Amino acid sequence: MTNEIKFKKTISFTIFSLGTLVNTVGFFAAAGITKAITGIFWVVDLSAFLIFCLWKKKYDAYIKIFMLLFGMMLFPSILYTSTLPKQAILYDFILPSIYAVSIRKKRDLILPLLNGVLISAIAYCRLNLWYAVIFLFVYSFCILLTSMFSMTLFNNFEELERAYNIIADVAKKDRLTGILNRFGLENALKNKKDLPCYAIMIDIDFFKQVNDTYGHEIGDEVLYKLGTILKKHSSKDFIVSRRGGEEFLLYSFKDYEQTLDMLMSIYTDIENIIVINDFHVHISSGISILGTASEELIEDADRNLYLSKNSGRNRISANMENVPIILKK
Repeated sequence: MTNEIKFKKTISFTIFSLGTLVNTVGFFAAAGITKAITGIFWVVDLSAFLIFCLWKKKYDAYIKIFMLLFGMMLFPSILYTSTLPKQAILYDFILPSIYAVSIRKKRDLILPLLNGVLISAIAYCRLNLWYAVIFLFVYSFCILLTSMFSMTLFNNFEELERAYNIIADVAKKDRLTGILNRFGLENALKNKKDLPCYAIMIDIDFFKQVNDTYGHEIGDEVLYKLGTILKKHSSKDFIVSRRGGEEFLLYSFKDYEQTLDMLMSIYTDIENIIVINDFHVHISSGISILGTASEELIEDADRNLYLSKNSGRNRISANMENVPIILKK
């Protein structure tokens, strides 16, 4: 889907670039303008082209600046100051196709239509009224026609991008809890694989009993609330995910004390928020040694998680200087 969107955008950028190139050659051939003015136009045209290549993400802003400079200032100046054969003005009909690339909404029509009025005024002064009227009519028709195509095309682009972003977001997140799933976690760790971190494994205590006693709907509600709490504490330095079932995997890129404080805050929120008929849900967790995101780090956190479970649950087990410690919440 993204490749298709990029391909279509590339086509529109290519059409615009070719259009400006042809426009340049056309003006040079048809208008017989001076070398100095031709040089100025080439500088503006080449600058615009480089901008499109280097800053596609800011495409809209830059193309509007280019159109303002060229359409409203440079080109009318060329027409007014140089020899004005009728072919030069007729050649100006290529401008609607160039403007169309910048038109996203109806308000974007203001600039090209003003440009047409300005050129018509020059045509009236240098040629005659009928020529100016005919030019304005045909020019406006071309602008409206190309803008309809442009707005439809780019609305489709935006809809495709929105749909892709929604699908991509859904694919990265656990449907029940709203936090990252395994795929989303891998994606979030792409640029952090070489950074030191702690892996944290969390498991809900006696979750099977919750399901058996209160039903799976309540069990799902517990998972959802826990996901909400974890999401509240998540950040670029504290990544949370659901590993499967009632197990959650977290990565902390904070120091040990900050990681422990964050985990203690999560414990406090769970105790205060997740309550079923006066029964307070608790969790057990294990913090790994300091390392880089890997299966070895997860295995170490998992060992400390089971140490918490075997020591009475509702606890945090961690390695401090390779010595296991247990903190009872």
